[in-house]
Amino acid sequence: MTGIRFQSTPENEIPVCVPVDAVLAHTESLVLWLTDVHVYSCGVEFTIQARRPESTVLLDMFGFGKPGSPQSSGPFLFGVEYADGSVFTNLPGARMTDGLHGGAGRGGPITGDKTYFLQPLPPPKRWSMITAWPYFGVPESRMDLDSAVFADAAERVETLWPEPAHALVEAPDGAQQPPLELPPGGWFEWAHRRSVE
Repeated sequence: MTGIRFQSTPENEIPVCVPVDAVLAHTESLVLWLTDVHVYSCGVEFTIQARRPESTVLLDMFGFGKPGSPQSSGPFLFGVEYADGSVFTNLPGARMTDGLHGGAGRGGPITGDKTYFLQPLPPPKRWSMITAWPYFGVPESRMDLDSAVFADAAERVETLWPEPAHALVEAPDGAQQPPLELPPGGWFEWAHRRSVE
């Protein structure tokens, strides 16, 4: 067991909702979109929704190398790239204490969703969300976002009281995972190679 500090949204703040609702990927077999974007003083919480017209497998949206069930699809791939070169992903081996944190989610056969908390706030200029789902033939796509919108929202966050202290929790070491299917020559292959070098 390895002691790590799981990061989550600040419990002493009222976030500011940012009206960003955008389609991240749209094919005949699957649609992904961004919704429920909330800005805190130190980061951004958002949800990615997935829908399929029909399916015989459960939608695996968790990532971070969490083993799926035998009834699950291959994993959804998600990453973030900041203008300063910082990269955060849900690929296996990505530390959930570094930038991108997986929150609540569900994965049925035709409906799935996953909430993430991203910190720190994006630095000035634009930042990007990158998505792919090789199992369903969804290619890599990139959506750029304006950092200024999030910085402005962070200025309007209400702090209720001093931040409470958190204790370390025990997390299991990563289990051996089957090879991950990454789009060849794409952003996720580059980000995965970068994380293991």
